[in-house]
Amino acid sequence: MLDVGFGMLRTTIKYKVEQIGGVFVEVPTRQLKPSQTCPKCGHQEKKTLDIRTHNCGVCGYIQDRDIAAAEVMLYWAKGTLPGLGTSLVDAESSSSTSRTRKKAGILKQLGAMKRQKSVEVSANNELRGVETRSSGVANYG
Repeated sequence: MLDVGFGMLRTTIKYKVEQIGGVFVEVPTRQLKPSQTCPKCGHQEKKTLDIRTHNCGVCGYIQDRDIAAAEVMLYWAKGTLPGLGTSLVDAESSSSTSRTRKKAGILKQLGAMKRQKSVEVSANNELRGVETRSSGVANYG
């Protein structure tokens, strides 16, 4: 998992969601700060990581911090978060989702970048395919 990286994981999930006809919406967590925002009133209050319960000082909403953060992201995507919402139409047009759809076979392209196939002639003039991986190990086939 760490070899591929989280950016690659995000790209793959986005591709698969689009492949089945879904909509991939990326929440701007740095601006939205879901774990510090109240899903009921939109009030933001800075919390340390040891505080595991969301307790809004403005509207009194109490919920587990992770659930409250998930609600904030859901309400933001639906456009119903008080004061900070958007619509899926805006999110789709501003994201790179439409550009990814045009790149059919992105997983094949990525696989091709990781390995290259070449032809090798053996001592008795037979052609053999050699597959080299990015690790430098060659597999003969």
